[in-house]
Amino acid sequence: VKLKNIKINDSFWSNIQSKISKSVIPYQYEALNDRIENAEKSYCIENFKKASRAVEARKNGESLPVYPTDKWHYDDNNANENAFHGWVFQDSDAYKWLEAVAYSLTDKWDDTLYKNACEVIDLICSAQEPNGYLDTLYTINNPKNIFTNLHDYHELYCFGHLAEAGVAFYEATGNRKLLECAMLFADLICSTFNSNAKRGYPGHEIAEMALIKLYEASGKRQYLDTAEFFINERGTKPYYFDIEQGIKTDGNGYV
Repeated sequence: VKLKNIKINDSFWSNIQSKISKSVIPYQYEALNDRIENAEKSYCIENFKKASRAVEARKNGESLPVYPTDKWHYDDNNANENAFHGWVFQDSDAYKWLEAVAYSLTDKWDDTLYKNACEVIDLICSAQEPNGYLDTLYTINNPKNIFTNLHDYHELYCFGHLAEAGVAFYEATGNRKLLECAMLFADLICSTFNSNAKRGYPGHEIAEMALIKLYEASGKRQYLDTAEFFINERGTKPYYFDIEQGIKTDGNGYV
């Protein structure tokens, strides 16, 4: 059943919906922009701005500095001011916010909320690499390390939330921009991970479900096939994460 065809009239849940739309989502927007006094910084929107500048600079042939990609969390104490900041999965906060916005707009339209969401979507799309890749940690710090640590660093997890947000926002508003952004990244993932290429899979599940949602929204069979590949490949010996991290195994895949 499509969300647009569902209306909640219950007084308890209607009140919760109203609080989320009027208070929680606007508060989260301010948090993503690091405008909450005395709160830990998110760095989320700041990272997309840095990544956008990096993408544009490389298009213009500029050589950019390289920063480490070996931590779970980066802040002013352990990272250069021009490098990525926050948790390795920080991008997903923007995607989750956009998905929540989509559900809120489905329930009740808000011009200001839609405008803010579109501005965030424009920024996200400007941070996407020409080949479709989108993860600000690696775009800012070192693109050569893309897809080298699937076990820990959440690139496919962030993609999953991007895809879910893209589908939700399209279904709520008819705006395809974020959906097209997610599909471009999905195309890269499909060509990168398969039985004839990298036999990897997400360190944190969600990409599988997101690919199925993309398939349902687009009809592109390769998304469904890649979701199936991820599911079936997980647990196959020798384990990809062992190979990725240089752990030697015997002929049966045991350490």
